[in-house]
Amino acid sequence: MDKNNHYLVTGAGGFIGGWVAETIFLQNQHNVRAGLHRWAGAARLSRFQMDLSICDIMNPDQLDQVMDGITHVIHCAKGPSPESMINGTRNVIEAAARRGVKHMVHLSTAEVYGNPTGIVDETHALVKTGNPYADAKLEAEQVCAEYIQKGFPLSIVRPSIVYGPFSKTWSVSIGEKLKSGNWGIFKGNGDGICNLIYVSDLVKEVLSISQNEQAIGQSYNLNGPDSLTWNEYFARFNNALGLPELKVIEPESAKMKASIIDPMRTAAKYARDHFEKQIKSLAASFGPAKSAMKYLEGIIKSAPRMVDFDLFNRNAVYPDDKVRNLLGYLPEVNLDTGLSLTVAWMKQVGLIK
Repeated sequence: MDKNNHYLVTGAGGFIGGWVAETIFLQNQHNVRAGLHRWAGAARLSRFQMDLSICDIMNPDQLDQVMDGITHVIHCAKGPSPESMINGTRNVIEAAARRGVKHMVHLSTAEVYGNPTGIVDETHALVKTGNPYADAKLEAEQVCAEYIQKGFPLSIVRPSIVYGPFSKTWSVSIGEKLKSGNWGIFKGNGDGICNLIYVSDLVKEVLSISQNEQAIGQSYNLNGPDSLTWNEYFARFNNALGLPELKVIEPESAKMKASIIDPMRTAAKYARDHFEKQIKSLAASFGPAKSAMKYLEGIIKSAPRMVDFDLFNRNAVYPDDKVRNLLGYLPEVNLDTGLSLTVAWMKQVGLIK
C-alpha cells in the first residue's frame, strides 16, 4: 500500500460512501478526502479529523477543486435525481481525467440486470425496467463504458443487497417494519433469493479493486456468503431483534393491502412535496390531526409496496467468481454476525430499545 495515494470518496455523507471514507481513514494506509453534497451530511464523519469537502457532482468547477491532488476516486454519490446519477457521473469522470487520476471505481448496482432469473454473471445483458433508480444506474454505466473505451482507468462494481449499520433501506427500514407488527412472512410473495452482502465486505473489496491495475476496464458483481430467501431474512432479522415470531401473511391479503396503500403513499408524497408548510402548521395547531397523520404515516411505512414483491420473488443469483478469481475475494461476515452487529448498532443509536 502506498501512503502517497490520495482518495476522493464522492457521496461520503451516505451509507456506503461514509463506510468507504471511514475505512480508508481508520486503516491509515492512504489519505482520504470525503466529498459531501452539503455540510448537513458531515455529522457522521466529523467524528474523525478527516478532510471534509463540499462536492456537488453537478458542479464541474467544484469537482475540479476537490479533485486536486487526488490519485484514486471511489464514486458513491448518486444525487437527488436520475439526471444527477447520469450527468454527475460524467462530471466526476471528466474532472478525474483532467487531474490524471490513476484509478476510479464506480459504484453501480445489481439492479442494472433488470428482473432476471437464474445465474446472473457480469456477461448478462443490462436491462431497463422502468425503475428510475435502476435505469439511471444503467445509463451511468453506459457513461462509464464510453470513457473506458477512451482509455480512462475505471472499474465498475455491482453489489447486491447491501446491509449493515447506517443502511436505511435494508436495515433500519426493515427493522422498523418488523417492529411495527404489520410485517410478516409473505407466503408466496417472499420466496425469492435475497442476495445479501455486509457493508464491510463490500468496502474491503472496492478498495482492493481500486488498487489492482488488472481490474481496470472491468465490471464485477459483489455478493455475500449466504444463500437465503427474503422470508428467511425477515425471520432471522426479526429473531435478532428479539421480537415475537412473525405471522404468515397470505398472498391475497398481502397484495390487497399493498394495492390499497400504494395510492395512499403516492397521495402522501404529493401532499408533502406541495403542502408541507400547511401540513406542519395544521399538525402544530390541532392535536388530533397530528395524531391521525402519525398513525397514517406508520401504516404507510410498514406496508409493502406492489413493486416490492417483484424483488421478493426474484429467483436470481449474482455470482462473484470473477472478483474471487482476480483478488481471492472471500466475504468474511455471515448473516448471523452481520445481523448481530447491525442490531447492536441500532440499539446504540437508540433506534430500538
